[in-house]
Order: sequence, then structure tokens, then C-alpha cells
Amino acid sequence: MKTVTRWTDDHFIAGDLALDFANTVYRRLPEVGADLLDSGAALIGWYVHAGLLRPAEGDARRVTAGQLAAARLLRARLWAVLEAQRVGNELPSGALAGLLASAQAGLERDLVVAADGAVTPRTAAGAGAAVALRAVRLVLNPPARPVRSCDRCGWYFLDTSRGRRRRWCSMKTCGNQAKAARFRETHA
Repeated sequence: MKTVTRWTDDHFIAGDLALDFANTVYRRLPEVGADLLDSGAALIGWYVHAGLLRPAEGDARRVTAGQLAAARLLRARLWAVLEAQRVGNELPSGALAGLLASAQAGLERDLVVAADGAVTPRTAAGAGAAVALRAVRLVLNPPARPVRSCDRCGWYFLDTSRGRRRRWCSMKTCGNQAKAARFRETHA
């Protein structure tokens, strides 16, 4: 029996919902690791933990294979745009157009946008559209704090450190591993 990814607060450390969605793999560097969006239930679980959907009784919601593939494609497009932005390149028009298309598809029937700009998804497809909207906002209106990627795993995060020189997604995981490796090198 296959286990479903159990989402915890440790998966939501990026400082932005779109970046947290981009981080739904075990790691991105040095090669892409295990996909944490390995099932429809994992995707629904992520949306619930992110606060985009309310928990359903018995988790009765279903995600089709097409919706899961669309979520993974959204993540890949987000990676392409974030990487280009991170290194200072022009944003890839195809990936940006894909993010906009994902947002627009949800606006037609699965998402409500209030007068104050608050977004309320009605369905899992709407939750994906909400992530796409957040991604578009993030790349077209970059935050004052830079988007960085972890030196060890490649996860994205907003650098909220005072000196804006943060290197790891989390001190709890990658930071401790890097410091332990450096200690072993110097004391070997």
C-alpha cells in the first residue's frame, strides 16, 4: 500500500505560498528528488494544509490524473520562471503564459475573488488557480526580500535575514547538515 505525503509546517518554510508549492519535491538539487505530490490525496492534503481548502469529511474529494498532472506542470512552470528571475534572465514567455493560463482557467468557475482581492477556491482546481495567481503576483511584483534557493536542496525561500545572506531553506534541516559536514571536514 502506498503512503500519502503527510504535510507538516516544515514543508511550508518559504515565506510565500507559491514558493511552498514550488518546494513540493524532496529536493531540486543536485537532481530532482522524490515528488511529494505523488497522488491526488497528497495534492488535496497540500491544499488543505496551505489553507486553500477546508478539510472534507473522510477526505471525499477526488483529484483526477489530469488535475494532478496540471499541478505538476504548474510547479515546473513556476520553477522555470523563478530560476530565470533568480539568475537575472528574461522570464521565459511560455512558462509565464502557462501560469497566467492556469490562473485564468480557475477564475472561470472554480475560484472567487472578493473586492479586496481575497481569493477563495471552491474546488481543487480553484486551489491550483489560486497558487497560479500567487505565482504570477510573486514574479511580476517581486518582494523587497529576494527569492533565493537553498545551497543544499534547491528549495526556494524569501530571504528575510537581516543581512540578506541566508543560504539554507531551513536551519533545522539543510543548515544543520551543512554545518555538520563542515565540522566533519575540519575535524577529520
